[in-house]
Amino acid sequence: PIPTREEILDGAKTYAEQAFKILDREQTRLVYNSEWLGEMRFDDVIRLAGKYTLARMMERDDFKTRWAENRSISIHELLYPLAQAYDSVELECDVELGGTDQLFNLLVGRELMRQHGQKPQIVMTTPILEGLDAREEDGKIVGDKMSKSLDNYVGITEPPEQQLGKLMSVSDALMWRYYELLSDVPMDEVKARKAACASGEANPRDVKMALAKEIVGRYHDDEAAAEAERKWVAQFSKRQVPEDLREVTLEIDGDGVWIPKALADAGVLKSSSEGKRRLKAGAIQVDGEKVTDPQAQLAKGGRYVVKAGKRDWAAITVK
Repeated sequence: PIPTREEILDGAKTYAEQAFKILDREQTRLVYNSEWLGEMRFDDVIRLAGKYTLARMMERDDFKTRWAENRSISIHELLYPLAQAYDSVELECDVELGGTDQLFNLLVGRELMRQHGQKPQIVMTTPILEGLDAREEDGKIVGDKMSKSLDNYVGITEPPEQQLGKLMSVSDALMWRYYELLSDVPMDEVKARKAACASGEANPRDVKMALAKEIVGRYHDDEAAAEAERKWVAQFSKRQVPEDLREVTLEIDGDGVWIPKALADAGVLKSSSEGKRRLKAGAIQVDGEKVTDPQAQLAKGGRYVVKAGKRDWAAITVK
């Protein structure tokens, strides 16, 4: 679906605030490519399209794969790399950054700059960061890239406790990948920590906590990271109820409400289906007791502390 202008501006504002966690706001110039792309006439678009060949465009990995699999490719998708490349021309970029999945588009920018008599930009790419649910197979990390749409991400504007909790949930194998891509700790030190964990001299949980605190401290501060650690230890290591436990009141018509539905209605989980899956996996507790009955309900007139996994808690009052 094509977003509205208002949706685009709202999204841009969100992205800018995330960027300013890293960039100096006072020394950063924020521009919108509608300043030049929005002014183009159709003949301008035709001239831009004439700067690149279809054969070269089909070298892009996803286009090549879809073509081989007889899956459709829309014309506007072919224009996207050209539009992004023209941004580099208008900005007269010295350097453009992107993930390795953007390499093709970045190189198209170099070609267009050359055709416009400019010095081609330097292209710098970063590896793709795997999401929180990635796993190790045959010595390699496999899984989807970190993505908000897949809900396997750590948001850099999220609260400290949420960031730390998500990072502590990753597997030990994925932790080392995150150390490689996210930490400022020198790789020699990372290798030493990994060896210490393998030999039993260090607890992987403590090494993971050091990484989580480093990242939380980067986007908040060290004090916030220390407080997030304290709450995490209280909640998970000592099995205590979270201090900031969410209080939710549900008003129902009958005598009780099915637990998966209660969790969905309370906003703890996205859907009753997700609650049903967690219930089947034995991941739901009510007042400290694991729920095993797939049809279990929360009776009307009670208040229940419900836990649905490592991070999802709520105190639910049923009325």
